[in-house]
Amino acid sequence: MFLAQGIVVILISSALFLSLISYLALDEDNRARWSGFAFFVAFIGGIFIYGNINAFVVGLNPVAIIRTMIDIVRMFGGVNRVDDFSKLINGNSVWLLFFWVIHFFAYYALVSAVVTTLGKGAINRLRSWLLRLHDIELIYGTDDNAIEFGKKLASNRKISVVFVADSAAKEAEIRALGGMLYTDEAATKVRPKFLKRLSVKKGRGSIRLNALSNDADSNISYARMLLKTLKDCGIKPSQTKLVMLGREESQGEVLFNTEEHYGYGSVKVFDKAELVARVLLQKYPLCNQISFDENYKATSDAECLLVGFGHVGQEILRKLVANGQFEGAPFHVMVFDSKLEDTNGLFKMRYKSMLENYDIDFSSSDGRSFSATEYVMKNAKKLKYIVIAVGEEKTGREIAYGFQEILREKGVSMPIYQCLGDKVYAYRVGKERKKSAIYDADILYTGKMDQLAKEINHFYCGDSGNIDRQWDECDYFSRMSCRASADYLHSLFQRLGVLGKDKPADIDGKKLENLAKSEHKRWCAFHFSMGYDSMSDEVKAERAEMYKKDGKTRILKDTENKLHGCLIPWDELDALSEFENSITGKNVDYKQSDRDNILTVEKILMKS
Repeated sequence: MFLAQGIVVILISSALFLSLISYLALDEDNRARWSGFAFFVAFIGGIFIYGNINAFVVGLNPVAIIRTMIDIVRMFGGVNRVDDFSKLINGNSVWLLFFWVIHFFAYYALVSAVVTTLGKGAINRLRSWLLRLHDIELIYGTDDNAIEFGKKLASNRKISVVFVADSAAKEAEIRALGGMLYTDEAATKVRPKFLKRLSVKKGRGSIRLNALSNDADSNISYARMLLKTLKDCGIKPSQTKLVMLGREESQGEVLFNTEEHYGYGSVKVFDKAELVARVLLQKYPLCNQISFDENYKATSDAECLLVGFGHVGQEILRKLVANGQFEGAPFHVMVFDSKLEDTNGLFKMRYKSMLENYDIDFSSSDGRSFSATEYVMKNAKKLKYIVIAVGEEKTGREIAYGFQEILREKGVSMPIYQCLGDKVYAYRVGKERKKSAIYDADILYTGKMDQLAKEINHFYCGDSGNIDRQWDECDYFSRMSCRASADYLHSLFQRLGVLGKDKPADIDGKKLENLAKSEHKRWCAFHFSMGYDSMSDEVKAERAEMYKKDGKTRILKDTENKLHGCLIPWDELDALSEFENSITGKNVDYKQSDRDNILTVEKILMKS
């Protein structure tokens, strides 16, 4: 008797311990699956054990069936009839072991249900109470990247991290990082009681939505639902912020708070493909592969190879064009993609002027084809930049290693970059490939990637006012323009050693002129990469007449039709300045504007 009681205590204690471990280590779905399995085994085993016991003790009659059902229920509560079973099996140790195994599963099923109910309730109550003390970081989406992002946010003990998703599959990971996961309709549909749960009230607390799911449509849909509920609950825009992965940043403009409509107090929207391309060119600038003379004039070609022309590849091409223009360096890109004709239709139509103005060749061949291999062999010593963006990591890695082998045979040592939907890999001979992920708190959360762009925008806004507010109020095109200037000039200045440890190098004479020419090339390339085209003399004349009538028309810039009169070679800018001045009576000097931009960014960088 005492032995049986001891075994029961041991089994229940073991079941409790195992339940606690599974609660901490497993997510809700897997935990429920394991508990269901334990219940099923215990139930079937219980029928076998207690059916035989009652048939042996009572006989074959209805009473035996009723007693069997009662015994099975009691078994889950920790009560057993081990003495009766021992008589039935004549003390057989194998059957006795089977008896205790079945009872262990029964104990585990019950204890697991209790631990799950009490544990989840206690932890959720504690963390719900903490939501009253901290600002909320709300993350919509629970893929691996979102979880990793949440870990970095959770390291800040002054905030509470809350996840919302349709599934509880990542619950264990979220609980381990100290966050909370809500999957109920109040959270997924953003009912007012969800805000109450988060302790976000009018004038009290703040909330930042990080809409980071892989589905851009779901992100913006959730952002709009939350915005409506925030408005209905009277939450001030100053209490709210939005970070979202979408198709393009222009989506965020309709979600930003203005005098005309209610919106989030701060909005950051990132297109994943565009962000990957930016990370690539920021981490590994093309200018680092170019040689320059003492007057900052390039002395080598900007020869680039791009394999893969899906969404990411197309964004990389645009960034290569915008960041690959240097005075003295002929620019050329060769693109390989076996599905080229199926993917480039919209791109060719949208960026027709860019493709016409820059030396870009296309081949409908795979990156593993003889055609691509032959190209690398013939141009190994000329190539300056190789990017692989085929979408599939294994295939891209195969191509990268293949190209690396060819370059090694040709005596060339240069990095090869592989871009995927959320990361960039750098391959270097004799070294482990290096990863740069876009789901980085410094990129999405703190905005360090845009700091110089903000400074540039702040300068052109008159160098007064709140820098972050000015950036939030900046239109999509202007933000992209500031980013393009910041990314290009920061990298170029570092490459040329313009910014020394103690003081900047003297930028004057030929140095300033070559940098200004490079800046003009960069400015033109950016506009072409944004779909702009040059303005014809006829259109300039028409707009000049419009200016004479209203005194407001921008003669050389037609935003609606994406035309700009300054998209011309450097040597033609003086004549253009004279033309505009003859109409407006002003003293515009477009060459000087490029020189001033160089000097302005230099000053900003020296302050930072």
